[in-house]
Amino acid sequence: MINLFGLILTVLFFKLAQRCKGTPFIGKFPPILLAGIGVILVLKIFNIDFDYYNESASFLTMMLIPATIALGYPIYKHKGLLIKNKRIIYSAFFVASIIAICSTYITSKFCNADFVVIESLLPKSVTAPIAIEITRTMGGIPELTMCVVVMTGVFGAIVGHKILEILKVKSDIATGLALGAASHVIGTSRCAEKGREKQVVMASLALVLVGVITAVIIPVFINIIK
Repeated sequence: MINLFGLILTVLFFKLAQRCKGTPFIGKFPPILLAGIGVILVLKIFNIDFDYYNESASFLTMMLIPATIALGYPIYKHKGLLIKNKRIIYSAFFVASIIAICSTYITSKFCNADFVVIESLLPKSVTAPIAIEITRTMGGIPELTMCVVVMTGVFGAIVGHKILEILKVKSDIATGLALGAASHVIGTSRCAEKGREKQVVMASLALVLVGVITAVIIPVFINIIK
Protein backbone atom coordinates (compact mmCIF):
# COMPACT_ATOMS: atom_id res chain seq x y z
CA MET A 1 0.00 0.00 0.00
CA ILE A 2 1.30 3.45 -0.97
CA ASN A 3 1.95 5.71 2.03
CA LEU A 4 0.56 9.18 1.28
CA PHE A 5 0.68 10.57 4.83
CA GLY A 6 3.56 13.01 4.23
CA LEU A 7 2.21 14.12 0.86
CA ILE A 8 -1.27 14.85 2.18
CA LEU A 9 -0.01 16.54 5.35
CA THR A 10 2.36 18.83 3.41
CA VAL A 11 -0.20 19.82 0.78
CA LEU A 12 -2.86 20.41 3.44
CA PHE A 13 -0.69 22.78 5.46
CA PHE A 14 0.53 24.56 2.33
CA LYS A 15 -3.06 25.19 1.22
CA LEU A 16 -3.93 26.45 4.70
CA ALA A 17 -0.87 28.73 4.63
CA GLN A 18 -1.95 30.15 1.26
CA ARG A 19 -5.32 31.06 2.79
CA CYS A 20 -3.50 33.19 5.35
CA LYS A 21 -2.46 35.68 2.66
CA GLY A 22 -3.81 39.12 3.42
CA THR A 23 -4.18 38.47 7.16
CA PRO A 24 -2.34 40.84 9.53
CA PHE A 25 1.24 39.81 10.39
CA ILE A 26 0.95 36.09 9.47
CA GLY A 27 0.13 36.93 5.86
CA LYS A 28 3.55 38.57 5.47
CA PHE A 29 5.34 35.23 5.78
CA PRO A 30 5.83 32.91 2.78
CA PRO A 31 3.43 29.91 2.70
CA ILE A 32 6.37 27.49 2.65
CA LEU A 33 7.50 28.77 6.06
CA LEU A 34 4.03 28.54 7.61
CA ALA A 35 3.48 25.09 6.12
CA GLY A 36 6.84 23.90 7.44
CA ILE A 37 6.04 25.11 10.96
CA GLY A 38 2.67 23.34 10.81
CA VAL A 39 4.22 20.04 9.69
CA ILE A 40 6.92 20.21 12.39
CA LEU A 41 4.30 20.83 15.09
CA VAL A 42 2.24 17.82 13.97
CA LEU A 43 5.32 15.58 13.94
CA LYS A 44 6.37 16.75 17.42
CA ILE A 45 2.93 16.70 19.04
CA PHE A 46 2.04 13.22 17.78
CA ASN A 47 5.63 11.92 18.07
CA ILE A 48 5.78 10.88 14.40
CA ASP A 49 9.16 9.73 13.15
CA PHE A 50 10.66 12.18 10.63
CA ASP A 51 11.96 9.37 8.40
CA TYR A 52 8.41 8.03 8.12
CA TYR A 53 7.15 11.47 7.09
CA ASN A 54 10.07 12.11 4.75
CA GLU A 55 9.64 8.81 2.92
CA SER A 56 5.91 9.37 2.45
CA ALA A 57 6.54 12.90 1.11
CA SER A 58 9.33 11.85 -1.26
CA PHE A 59 7.13 12.50 -4.31
CA LEU A 60 7.15 16.22 -3.54
CA THR A 61 10.94 16.17 -3.27
CA MET A 62 11.16 14.48 -6.67
CA MET A 63 8.94 17.18 -8.17
CA LEU A 64 11.42 19.93 -7.24
CA ILE A 65 13.54 19.16 -10.32
CA PRO A 66 10.75 19.34 -12.97
CA ALA A 67 9.35 22.40 -11.16
CA THR A 68 12.71 24.13 -11.51
CA ILE A 69 12.90 23.21 -15.19
CA ALA A 70 9.38 24.59 -15.74
CA LEU A 71 10.68 28.03 -14.77
CA GLY A 72 12.34 28.11 -18.17
CA TYR A 73 9.06 29.05 -19.87
CA PRO A 74 8.85 32.69 -18.68
CA ILE A 75 12.56 33.03 -19.48
CA TYR A 76 11.97 31.89 -23.08
CA LYS A 77 9.00 34.25 -23.39
CA HIS A 78 11.22 37.25 -22.66
CA LYS A 79 14.40 36.19 -24.44
CA GLY A 80 14.59 39.58 -26.16
CA LEU A 81 14.90 41.30 -22.79
CA LEU A 82 17.69 38.90 -21.81
CA ILE A 83 19.64 39.45 -25.03
CA LYS A 84 19.38 43.22 -24.62
CA ASN A 85 20.82 43.12 -21.07
CA LYS A 86 23.07 40.06 -21.39
CA ARG A 87 26.35 41.71 -20.28
CA ILE A 88 24.90 43.05 -17.05
CA ILE A 89 22.92 39.88 -16.37
CA TYR A 90 25.65 37.28 -16.80
CA SER A 91 28.30 39.28 -14.97
CA ALA A 92 25.83 39.68 -12.09
CA PHE A 93 25.37 35.90 -11.88
CA PHE A 94 29.10 35.28 -11.56
CA VAL A 95 29.58 38.01 -8.95
CA ALA A 96 26.55 36.77 -6.96
CA SER A 97 27.92 33.21 -6.86
CA ILE A 98 31.38 34.33 -5.70
CA ILE A 99 29.99 36.64 -3.00
CA ALA A 100 27.59 33.97 -1.67
CA ILE A 101 30.34 31.35 -1.40
CA CYS A 102 33.01 33.64 0.07
CA SER A 103 30.71 35.35 2.60
CA THR A 104 29.40 31.96 3.79
CA TYR A 105 32.92 30.60 4.18
CA ILE A 106 34.19 33.67 6.09
CA THR A 107 31.17 33.64 8.43
CA SER A 108 31.53 29.88 9.04
CA LYS A 109 35.25 30.17 9.81
CA PHE A 110 34.56 33.07 12.17
CA CYS A 111 32.11 30.79 14.03
CA ASN A 112 34.69 27.95 14.11
CA ALA A 113 32.41 25.60 12.18
CA ASP A 114 33.66 22.13 11.28
CA PHE A 115 34.76 21.64 7.69
CA VAL A 116 31.86 19.29 6.91
CA VAL A 117 29.45 21.97 8.16
CA ILE A 118 31.13 24.57 5.93
CA GLU A 119 30.75 22.26 2.94
CA SER A 120 27.06 21.90 3.75
CA LEU A 121 26.50 25.66 4.10
CA LEU A 122 28.29 26.85 0.94
CA PRO A 123 25.37 26.17 -1.48
CA LYS A 124 22.85 28.01 0.73
CA SER A 125 21.76 30.45 -2.00
CA VAL A 126 21.16 27.74 -4.62
CA THR A 127 17.82 26.13 -5.39
CA ALA A 128 17.28 22.94 -3.38
CA PRO A 129 17.75 20.18 -6.01
CA ILE A 130 21.12 21.59 -7.09
CA ALA A 131 22.23 22.49 -3.55
CA ILE A 132 21.59 18.99 -2.21
CA GLU A 133 23.49 17.36 -5.07
CA ILE A 134 26.44 19.72 -4.53
CA THR A 135 26.53 18.78 -0.84
CA ARG A 136 26.30 15.04 -1.53
CA THR A 137 29.15 15.28 -4.03
CA MET A 138 31.30 17.15 -1.52
CA GLY A 139 30.50 14.74 1.32
CA GLY A 140 28.50 17.26 3.34
CA ILE A 141 25.21 16.94 5.22
CA PRO A 142 22.21 17.21 2.83
CA GLU A 143 19.71 17.76 5.67
CA LEU A 144 21.69 20.77 6.92
CA THR A 145 21.94 22.12 3.39
CA MET A 146 18.19 21.81 2.88
CA CYS A 147 17.58 23.66 6.14
CA VAL A 148 19.81 26.64 5.30
CA VAL A 149 18.51 26.77 1.71
CA VAL A 150 14.96 27.16 3.00
CA MET A 151 16.00 29.68 5.66
CA THR A 152 17.90 31.74 3.07
CA GLY A 153 14.95 31.70 0.70
CA VAL A 154 12.45 32.63 3.39
CA PHE A 155 14.63 35.49 4.67
CA GLY A 156 14.98 36.89 1.14
CA ALA A 157 11.27 36.56 0.48
CA ILE A 158 10.36 38.40 3.68
CA VAL A 159 12.85 41.28 3.64
CA GLY A 160 14.37 41.22 0.13
CA HIS A 161 12.06 43.78 -1.47
CA LYS A 162 12.21 45.99 1.62
CA ILE A 163 16.03 46.05 1.60
CA LEU A 164 16.10 46.90 -2.10
CA GLU A 165 13.55 49.68 -1.53
CA ILE A 166 15.74 51.13 1.24
CA LEU A 167 18.69 51.00 -1.16
CA LYS A 168 16.46 52.80 -3.71
CA VAL A 169 16.69 49.98 -6.28
CA LYS A 170 13.74 50.57 -8.61
CA SER A 171 14.68 48.45 -11.62
CA ASP A 172 12.65 45.25 -12.00
CA ILE A 173 15.63 43.68 -13.74
CA ALA A 174 17.99 44.40 -10.82
CA THR A 175 15.38 43.35 -8.24
CA GLY A 176 14.68 40.06 -9.99
CA LEU A 177 18.37 39.28 -10.39
CA ALA A 178 19.08 40.01 -6.73
CA LEU A 179 16.22 37.93 -5.33
CA GLY A 180 16.69 35.02 -7.72
CA ALA A 181 20.44 34.87 -7.11
CA ALA A 182 20.19 35.17 -3.33
CA SER A 183 16.85 33.53 -2.49
CA HIS A 184 16.29 31.08 -5.38
CA VAL A 185 12.75 29.66 -5.83
CA ILE A 186 11.24 31.22 -2.71
CA GLY A 187 12.45 34.70 -3.69
CA THR A 188 11.16 34.11 -7.22
CA SER A 189 7.73 33.11 -5.92
CA ARG A 190 7.63 36.36 -3.93
CA CYS A 191 8.19 38.30 -7.15
CA ALA A 192 5.33 36.34 -8.72
CA GLU A 193 3.05 37.21 -5.78
CA LYS A 194 3.72 40.88 -6.43
CA GLY A 195 2.77 40.43 -10.09
CA ARG A 196 6.03 41.82 -11.45
CA GLU A 197 6.64 39.77 -14.60
CA LYS A 198 10.11 41.16 -15.37
CA GLN A 199 11.21 40.36 -11.83
CA VAL A 200 9.94 36.79 -12.20
CA VAL A 201 11.81 36.33 -15.50
CA MET A 202 15.10 37.63 -14.09
CA ALA A 203 14.74 35.74 -10.82
CA SER A 204 13.96 32.50 -12.68
CA LEU A 205 17.02 32.87 -14.87
CA ALA A 206 19.16 33.80 -11.87
CA LEU A 207 18.19 30.82 -9.73
CA VAL A 208 18.98 28.38 -12.56
CA LEU A 209 22.26 29.87 -13.77
CA VAL A 210 23.59 30.79 -10.33
CA GLY A 211 22.93 27.18 -9.36
CA VAL A 212 24.95 25.90 -12.31
CA ILE A 213 27.80 28.39 -11.76
CA THR A 214 27.90 27.58 -8.04
CA ALA A 215 28.03 23.85 -8.77
CA VAL A 216 31.15 24.48 -10.87
CA ILE A 217 32.84 26.92 -8.48
CA ILE A 218 32.34 25.14 -5.13
CA PRO A 219 34.47 22.03 -5.90
CA VAL A 220 37.32 24.31 -7.05
CA PHE A 221 36.87 26.50 -3.96
CA ILE A 222 36.91 23.45 -1.66
CA ASN A 223 40.15 22.19 -3.18
CA ILE A 224 41.76 25.62 -2.68
CA ILE A 225 40.83 25.98 1.01
CA LYS A 226 41.64 22.39 2.03
